[in-house]
Amino acid sequence: ISSKPVSITFPTGQYKLEANAKTIIDLQFAQEAKTFGNMKIRVEGNTDNVGSATMNAALSLKRAKSVADYLQSAYGMDPNRLVIVGNGPDKPVKGCETNATEECKSKNRRTDFQLIAG
Repeated sequence: ISSKPVSITFPTGQYKLEANAKTIIDLQFAQEAKTFGNMKIRVEGNTDNVGSATMNAALSLKRAKSVADYLQSAYGMDPNRLVIVGNGPDKPVKGCETNATEECKSKNRRTDFQLIAG
């Protein structure tokens, strides 16, 4: 199966899914997740480095949870399949480790999700 992670990005300080994010989940991930119903879904929320570590940890967890909640409500995914992780700023996109530009900060404000072995 494909193990390609799918990512969606968020505006600064936000965690609610916008219509575009839902479309990405719908088109790039949901069918595969339903097809391989025996696999877990790892959902990792991430932030840029702006703000306190405590705030970013909480925000990244909210971002991951918003994706998990959508998968449950829209597709009836079993919550026991979902592994929800909040990374804060600790897992930046390769090449954007320092958050030096607005483009990099934007790339780091994301949630990644993929199928993993149960």
